[in-house]
Amino acid sequence: MDNTNQLKQAITKLSDIDAKSLLFQLFLQAETNEPGQFVKKLREIKQSLMIAQPAGHPQTVHIVCGNSTAGSLQVAFHGTAYEETEEVLVLPDILSVGPVKGLHTKEGIQARFQWLKDRYQDAINERDAYMHGMTEAIDRIKAIPSYQDIVIWTGNNAHEQSGLRIVLALLKDKWNTVSILNTFTAFHELYTYPALAEENYPQTSNGQDLLLFYEQFDMRPVRPEKREALCKEGWNMLLEEGRSMLSNEPYLIRTWGDNELWHNTNIDCDDDFIITCANRMHAEEETFDFIKAARVVGEVCGHMEQYRGIEWIEYRLRCLIEQGIFEYEGDLKAMRLYQVKLKMVDSFVG
Repeated sequence: MDNTNQLKQAITKLSDIDAKSLLFQLFLQAETNEPGQFVKKLREIKQSLMIAQPAGHPQTVHIVCGNSTAGSLQVAFHGTAYEETEEVLVLPDILSVGPVKGLHTKEGIQARFQWLKDRYQDAINERDAYMHGMTEAIDRIKAIPSYQDIVIWTGNNAHEQSGLRIVLALLKDKWNTVSILNTFTAFHELYTYPALAEENYPQTSNGQDLLLFYEQFDMRPVRPEKREALCKEGWNMLLEEGRSMLSNEPYLIRTWGDNELWHNTNIDCDDDFIITCANRMHAEEETFDFIKAARVVGEVCGHMEQYRGIEWIEYRLRCLIEQGIFEYEGDLKAMRLYQVKLKMVDSFVG
């Protein structure tokens, strides 16, 4: 009888949205599971509803993509009551490039980071630290207790939108209330000045407005049908069901456009823009002298519509050197050690 009363009390505390979400998930389980599995799932739901939140534990876990965003959010919470009630969990990697197949497993994480090691220039211990951070973050997401609310931070870029889908896939069997905070949307809803164009907000969730977004943006729990659709997209990415029908190659590049996440196999898709930026720099300086590689990479990242990260652009710059499109002088072992110029600049200047 005590258990029954506890369960009644837990159910009465559910909001209308939470109750509808729970009912939707129950119907979904009933349609997709065998009767024995369905009963087992009901028992798991009952158990999760009756778990009380331990005193002193964070009420909400915030899941963000990128160490920079995590640091900004932690700074925003510092010195406020949120330090006691909020927890920040970070996926440290840039997910708009590289394989994500099996990223929910240690083998998949190792495969991804081996792929990155083979192409990126950063120190081995730094890349290993990222791999450890990714493994820890995914394990923590899987272990989020049922009493914690979850806020997933995202923006209008392929990096965070990929993270959103992967996180929701990892949360597939959890009954926590999940909300999505899109900082690009929040910025344009809270700052309604006509002069503010899209480029006024950074490519990724960052900066000093994160606390304002969290407190004032009208953030509601994600609808069950939307959560299910994004979760399915995430699992397609993790299981790599979406390969190119023409080449059967894995999708390694993700872009954001028309409010959709696009996947493709074309790893040289940013090369033309790198050439365009270098060509413009030559024209502006009215010289065809060598330019520091870091300057070219910075120029590309600063003007690029998509968000790939510095390491990716520097890798593609080295690929263009190998193809004979750029000349270089210095040491290619580190971006700060070499300079580049377009090899046949006359053919690019227009």
